[in-house]
This record gives sequence, C-alpha cells and structure tokens, in this order.
Amino acid sequence: MFYVEASGTPYQIGRQLGEQTKLAIANSLDMLAARFRHWDDAQLQRARERHMAYTERLMPELIEEARGIADGSGVEFRWIYLASFYASLRHGLEGCSNLIFTASADGPILARTCDLPRAEGKHAGLALVRPEGGTAVLATYWPGTTWRGSGINEAGLAVGGSSCSAEVPMPEEAMNPHALPTWVLSRAESVADAITMLASVDALPWGANHALVDARGDAAIVEKAGAHQAVRRPDGGRLWCTNHALTAELSRFAIDDPERREESTARFDAIARLSAEGEPGVELARSVLAYNGRPGALSRYGDDDPRGNETAWAFIARPAAGELEACFSHPDRDPWHSFAL
Repeated sequence: MFYVEASGTPYQIGRQLGEQTKLAIANSLDMLAARFRHWDDAQLQRARERHMAYTERLMPELIEEARGIADGSGVEFRWIYLASFYASLRHGLEGCSNLIFTASADGPILARTCDLPRAEGKHAGLALVRPEGGTAVLATYWPGTTWRGSGINEAGLAVGGSSCSAEVPMPEEAMNPHALPTWVLSRAESVADAITMLASVDALPWGANHALVDARGDAAIVEKAGAHQAVRRPDGGRLWCTNHALTAELSRFAIDDPERREESTARFDAIARLSAEGEPGVELARSVLAYNGRPGALSRYGDDDPRGNETAWAFIARPAAGELEACFSHPDRDPWHSFAL
C-alpha cells in the first residue's frame, strides 16, 4: 500500500501520481485492463464514444489527468484510460460496509471498509490531491486510475459507499461508477450539495449506496441506480449501509440473489447492534470495523468468507477535522495510520 501527494493542473497531478505509483501500476493493470490488451486505437475510440462521452463531458479534467499518469508512469495512454473508465463498467461485486455517526466527541464520523473478491488482490492506497484553483481531496486511490472515490475534501464533506445490488433499466447515458464519487468530492461542499449533484446524473443499472456526512453533521445514504434515486437519513445520530437497498424506490429492483442478500443483511444487522454498544466516536467506529465474528463479519478473510471477499482497507474519516485514519488491510489485526488534509 502507499500514500502519495500531488498538486497543480490536472495533467501535473496525473504525472505526479504516475511517477509515484509506477511500480504498482503494472500489477493493477493486470487485473483492470488485461481483457483489453488486443484492442487497437479504433476500438478504444468506439468505447469512448459509446460509453464514456457522458463522463468526459462532466469531468473533462480526468482525461488530462489520465494523460499525465501515462506520461509519468511510462504506460501507454490507452491502458490508463481503459483502466480508469472502461474496466469498471461491470456489475459491482464488492461487499463494502459503511457507518456514520452524525455527532460524537470526535465530531461527525464516516467509517468504511472496502471488501473485494479475494482474487482481485489489494492495490489501493491514499492520495492527497490539491488541484490548482480547486478543492483539495484526501481519498483512496487505485494506481493507474483517476479514481478518488472514498475520502474527505477540504470543504468538510466525507464520501463513502458500497454497491446496492439493484438491476434497473439501463439509462441512455450513465456516468462511470468510480468517476461519480470522484466528481462529488471534487465539487460538493455539503451533503445537500452532494445529493443535488447525484440527482442531476444517471448511474449504471446496479448502482450504489453513497454514504455522506459533512462537517456540520448532516448525513445521508443516497441509494442510486440508473435514473432512480432515494435518500435515507440518520436515526438517533447513526446511519449505515452494506450492499442492499432499503428504500421503496430502489428495493423493488433488488437482484434475486438470496445468498448475497443474506450476507449483506448479516453485516447490516451487525453494524446496527455493535454501533449501539458504546459512545459514538472513533474508538467505537474502529471496534465495529474490527468485528470478525459470525454472522456479519466486517473484517473479512476470503478463505472463510461466505462471499469469498477480503477486506482490502478500512478508514475512519472526520470531515470537520480534515483527518482520516486508514488501515491498509484487516482492522481487527493491522495498524492504523493517520493522515490530514
């Protein structure tokens, strides 16, 4: 795992990220872009026109950043582009969990695990990015991509999330699922801003639960898939999500997968129970993320996990303080490290 910093124009940011993570990019591309290795320039251009024009219109700066990553790492632009924008156009298989405390002695908190199929390995680190004339963001970063999908920004907004196992009609145009939270972190200053932004675009059919909390303690889980969106709000200062939808708007589109729903519900219920067993704060959030019992383990080990998922990383974000604690593997076993904007 790694920590990197970058600043300047989109191209300069990309070049710095590419230079600092070039030793990790090849391994990342083996997983993200291997199935496109025979594509020529014409196939790349068709993919951009058919699938990515919507995202490119909303975030044109990501294209320059991708060019910078390519130049900084020495990897051909097509592979950086495909890893960032096209490889993620598939049904979400992750099993992430999120917990929000709207208020505590440590301020508002967003705690999150990222859990992926064990075969995908562990690639992500953290990046602190300070764009010229833009909003600084401290977020998880996957080498070789433009993704900054979970973290905090200097305006005092924290963003997390997980897939929501929906299957809605495919919209005519949809934003890339990893660019969507990256877009929100780069532009929104509050939960209200983030909800408005998410409502203004369409997502891919399987969607996500977007976990949001800001420095003032406003919080929401935005369930979004395709053109459908619904919002859940805290109950008693707590809010959490795993990998299924709960609102009437999205739950009617639930995928028929009883095993997947049972595992997600077990984690959801474990968060409900464990997060009520002490005073809200960083210590309680850390203990919830470290839960490795059954049912509903949040610190997950692929060889004995019901879905074969492994915890890749966990973090606890404090948007009011501009601070983020990260564990680059299993929070029941491995150390935590502190970072700040």
